[in-house]
Amino acid sequence: MKSHWLLAPLLSAVPLFAWQGTTPQAALEELATATKPEAIARHLPEPVQKSIEVLPKIQKQQVMEQLLEMKNTQLHGCSLRPAHDSEGWEILDGDGNSKGKVRLANAFISGVEALLPLELDFPDGTQVFIVTMHLEGDEWRIDDFGPWEKSDLGLDKLLHQPTEMEQNETAATETIRTLKGALQRYASRFPKTGFPFHLRTLTISTESENIYAGREPLLDESFAVDPLIKNGYVFQYLLTSVGDGGEHGWGSYEITATPVEFGKTGSKNYLANPNLHVTSQNRPATDDDPAPQD
Repeated sequence: MKSHWLLAPLLSAVPLFAWQGTTPQAALEELATATKPEAIARHLPEPVQKSIEVLPKIQKQQVMEQLLEMKNTQLHGCSLRPAHDSEGWEILDGDGNSKGKVRLANAFISGVEALLPLELDFPDGTQVFIVTMHLEGDEWRIDDFGPWEKSDLGLDKLLHQPTEMEQNETAATETIRTLKGALQRYASRFPKTGFPFHLRTLTISTESENIYAGREPLLDESFAVDPLIKNGYVFQYLLTSVGDGGEHGWGSYEITATPVEFGKTGSKNYLANPNLHVTSQNRPATDDDPAPQD
């Protein structure tokens, strides 16, 4: 929802409440109802105000007129009026139709610092803008304003109970990592041969060319079946180039993992070559697909 264009009317054309005295709310009210540019400049950040004050007379007058023009300009043909059925204000389009409402939700003041949350209510949701101000002398000045962004603490993920498909997808990536590790160890055992032609080779005890490598099978017998089906996924291994222990090293391979029934046993397709790629589309994964997001 793109509502940034509403910031100017919020800060420059909305008499939010009839605040009295020197308060952040009163400063915001004065900004909203100001008819003279001096009233606006009084509540701008001090560096901005001082920069205006030292301008040549003609340029200063132009800037002050622009401040008032910024206040009175209605962006995108919208205007604001007091809400009839609740506190705050109503946002109207050029035809007078209501597009939403805005209200000052609260005011948090600590010494010379203040934070004012503005709530924008639209038919498709609520957005919060934060106005921060500070007290300097007798004046409250605007420091900053903009949309409030929530931070995800990851609590939903912590409490999330994975579905069967999600469990299958997690198991699929773990199986691919297991296969990649076994293939890497096999090629290091037999550097002159490189990667094997079949996965079942990894389930057989062999004499190693490398005296530091083990002789035990790298995978258990469940990996010897063809096709290899585990946790709702079908895994296929293909040796794409043969190693020679020389210029071409250990060769190259690819592993694909596809759901036994797309949309039921899994909703992602994987490719490892050996970099891992994934797609949520019902098609084989390719090199152009991204890596999985953890």
